[in-house]
Amino acid sequence: MSPEIVPLPSQARAAGLAREALERHLAGVSGARRADARLLVSELVTNAFRHGRPPITLTIDTVDDRLRVEVEDAGAGRPLRRPEPGADGGWGLLLVETAADRWGVADGSTSVWFEIDAA
Repeated sequence: MSPEIVPLPSQARAAGLAREALERHLAGVSGARRADARLLVSELVTNAFRHGRPPITLTIDTVDDRLRVEVEDAGAGRPLRRPEPGADGGWGLLLVETAADRWGVADGSTSVWFEIDAA
């Protein structure tokens, strides 16, 4: 299966559309990990909508036994995980770091990806 590339609107409904697209790729992912994938895609798309610039693009791929999701926007700068999240935010990338099996930020763009092992 080739990667699915989904353009998302720069609107609050983008996270819901991203979760809908993700559902088509969750067949081989265990129950608890499905919930993690839904949560993480929601978080990254919401961050792109709130802090980035359009266009927002979601890429979903199944590679071997893992699900790979990437969210990219046209914002300037590399997303950084705040060392001390607080009441004003900063929990998103910490959540991604905690729940994903692997994650990272692509150099030269505002693009964050995560992977979840299917088993």
